[in-house]
Amino acid sequence: MNDSRYLDNPAQKNTQQQNFSPAFLHQIINGISDPIFVKDRQHRWVLLNDRYCDFVGHSREELIGKSDYDFFPQVEADVFRKIDELVFTTNITNENQHLFTDAQGITHLISTKKSCFQDDTGNQFLVGSIRDIILQNEVGKVQDVTGRVTDTTDLRETLKELKVVEEELRQQNEELAIARETAEIKHRRYRDLFDLAPDAYLVTDLAGIIKEANYIAAALLSVRQKFLVGKPFILFIAESGRQTFTNQLANLQQVQDWEIELQPRRSTAFPARIKMVAMYNSQGQQVGWRWLLHDISEQQATLHNRQQAEKDLHRLNAVLQAQQEASIDGILIIDENLTVTSSNQKFSQLWQIPVALIQKGDDRQLVQWVLDKLVNPDEFMAKVDYLYQHPEESSRDEIFLKSGKIFERYSAPVRKQQEADDEISPLGDYYGRIWYFRDITEYKQAEAELRTSQQRLALLIEQTPLAIIEWNTNFEIQTWNRAAERIFGYTAEEMLGNSFEIVVPENARKHVNEIITALLTEQGGSFSVNENITKDGRTMVCEWYNNSLVAPDGQVIGVASMVLDITERKQAKEALLKSEAQLRQQAEELKVALYELQHTQTHLIQTEKMSSLGQLVAGVAHEINNPVNFIYGNLTPAKEYTQDLLSLLQLYQNNYPEPVLEIQDFAERIELDFLKSDFPQIISSMKVGADRIRDIVLSLRTFSRLDEAEMKAVDIHEGIDSTLMILQNRLKGNNQRPTIEIIKEYGKLPLVECYAGQLNQVFMNILSNAIDALEESFVICHLSLGNNSKQRTNYKALMTSPTICIRTQLQQPNQVTIRITDNGLGIPEDVKKQLFDPFFTTKPIGQGTGMGLAISYQIITEKHGGSLECLSQPGQGAEFVIKIPLIQHPST
Repeated sequence: MNDSRYLDNPAQKNTQQQNFSPAFLHQIINGISDPIFVKDRQHRWVLLNDRYCDFVGHSREELIGKSDYDFFPQVEADVFRKIDELVFTTNITNENQHLFTDAQGITHLISTKKSCFQDDTGNQFLVGSIRDIILQNEVGKVQDVTGRVTDTTDLRETLKELKVVEEELRQQNEELAIARETAEIKHRRYRDLFDLAPDAYLVTDLAGIIKEANYIAAALLSVRQKFLVGKPFILFIAESGRQTFTNQLANLQQVQDWEIELQPRRSTAFPARIKMVAMYNSQGQQVGWRWLLHDISEQQATLHNRQQAEKDLHRLNAVLQAQQEASIDGILIIDENLTVTSSNQKFSQLWQIPVALIQKGDDRQLVQWVLDKLVNPDEFMAKVDYLYQHPEESSRDEIFLKSGKIFERYSAPVRKQQEADDEISPLGDYYGRIWYFRDITEYKQAEAELRTSQQRLALLIEQTPLAIIEWNTNFEIQTWNRAAERIFGYTAEEMLGNSFEIVVPENARKHVNEIITALLTEQGGSFSVNENITKDGRTMVCEWYNNSLVAPDGQVIGVASMVLDITERKQAKEALLKSEAQLRQQAEELKVALYELQHTQTHLIQTEKMSSLGQLVAGVAHEINNPVNFIYGNLTPAKEYTQDLLSLLQLYQNNYPEPVLEIQDFAERIELDFLKSDFPQIISSMKVGADRIRDIVLSLRTFSRLDEAEMKAVDIHEGIDSTLMILQNRLKGNNQRPTIEIIKEYGKLPLVECYAGQLNQVFMNILSNAIDALEESFVICHLSLGNNSKQRTNYKALMTSPTICIRTQLQQPNQVTIRITDNGLGIPEDVKKQLFDPFFTTKPIGQGTGMGLAISYQIITEKHGGSLECLSQPGQGAEFVIKIPLIQHPST
């Protein structure tokens, strides 16, 4: 409850502020035997006494301006900083215990007390003191009192002032003097070590306004001493007790003693005992009250602990009674006067004692009931008499009943529990004897069965086909069964007492020694496969199952091993593994061959398809070309003839402006003026159509490249343009999307050596996929944007138009790069990983075979020695990058 930042120096009675020099402060804190330190708000040391420097093992020059992290381990520094920050932020004194490592690396258990205070400018500082727990144990209870004083107040001056106050209170009220005297008696044994710190006291007027307060009262109420003066005392009374406080002020009794809860300014409420004494002036008039405040939190806690201890005692008795009843043993307790004091139900059940006999409480009849069931009652009573004549002894034996049952009997004296240094008094602390009876009939039967089992186990060890070998801690063989004789060829007489190394080849002894050593030093088991040598020099392979033999005290006393000869099995397994490896290799070879066959078959089918398509395209182009050439060749003369006829008609109109009525009617019926203006346009349109047909035929011939089946140097721009011409119909806009814009950024490329027809096939596959991607993106956008199918949004939510960009460039002296980019939805990463796998497609069934990009990849990488890769992110379109050599290597 005390907080050092509210402790004013009681010697400072004047109002003038005193400023002390750093040298004076050093002198004050150096006079304190405990390590003292002061930190600023940045957790850096600003003031230290010599004892602190000696304690941490560093000089003042090393420590000033540094923090805990510069000298202490990270874990300890983290704890110190956390507590320091808590004191800074809450302004509550902290007392705690920590582990501390000094400069010599020695770890101490220390007790620290840390408080916060502010100077006149509002700067916060932390003052801390350290007490070594070892030193605290030596001075004992003195530490409980001195630990509450951590400031640098002159305690002697404080003691003088407190004695004056005590004298005044003693003169005013005899009852208060008795209380003070009692306190003096309680603390007299500590006065040689420290000064007395009395309870807090206040002086108020009749209205309860505080006129004076000592520094203990200020600390108790968590305020500074000067803050209390002039404040109503009721401000520091908890809300629940303020009415009581008001009633006590109105009471005319000179001395009042009562309990109430005090409410400190920055802390939680706590119970306190208040003694208020009336103050009178020289005229006998009451002028105020003297208040003696005492924190009774610990007293209430002590009362609570006492009540808790009584409750725990009742609980312990109940637990002991429950344990007695829950015991598997029959329990009988007889006091020092040989009178039965208690027994549990198990005791009655074991001896089959009637309930009436137990309730009757006749000890003689009870003993006679027990004796009647025994085979040898005289021996039973002789043991009982002996134990009562020797009360300090304990006993354990077995007794036999006429029913065939066997009981284990254990008896021990009941005496006061002795401390470690106390001498045992067999008579003075003897309270009787406790008897335990346990039915061990089944245990004895099991013990007999165990002996029989051990005999069977011995026969099993001798007759098992496994070699059973036991080693001691010196690696000497202790057990060697018949199977070991058969496997290794040595008899038991030859092996017992000898080292096991006789059956271990030289190259395996180091490994076997490591296994045996580990088994002798660590509890557990091991399994190993080792080579061993038989008596006739034959090498064999054995499985060894080893396990440590552990005594009841936990010591390893040897190793037990079971050995199985697996030489034939090992050879068979090696042969099987070799056969399996050959089969796996054949399976892998067949798998590779099957994959290559499927790949070749797919490529042949696609090649045949493209060859047939090329022949079909070339045939169609040839068949269309002949009539188109006929039409195109006659368009020019037809246009000339048309101009001549129209000129002749114009001459007739000029020379015969008034033709006959039949000619006028016919001219009006055929709309002669419109015919004259529209007929030349028809001829021009026919020429444009013929040109278009010629371009299409040329593109079909260029795409098919029937005359370029072998590798030759070609203009790849022509191949791209011919592919775009064939796809022109798909590029046009429809009700689902606008026209796809083609952006050509052709670089200056020389002729490129390639398979022109196959390269055009690659362009066709990639461009077709780009068109599909743009159509899919605009279908999705059309569903989300309603009827607005002319625009869509890209990944930045900006409206865009469908675009395919084709870039070509000569990157290196012998490398041509073709980039085909669309601004579609992009390709997810999981799809991109499988993009060039055969038969992989994201299109619905019937709309794609999954072979286009796979064959394109094969054409670029295998046929042209280049590379084909896809760069794409979802929402940012896709880019296919084709890289092929400008001039093919002869081996390509």
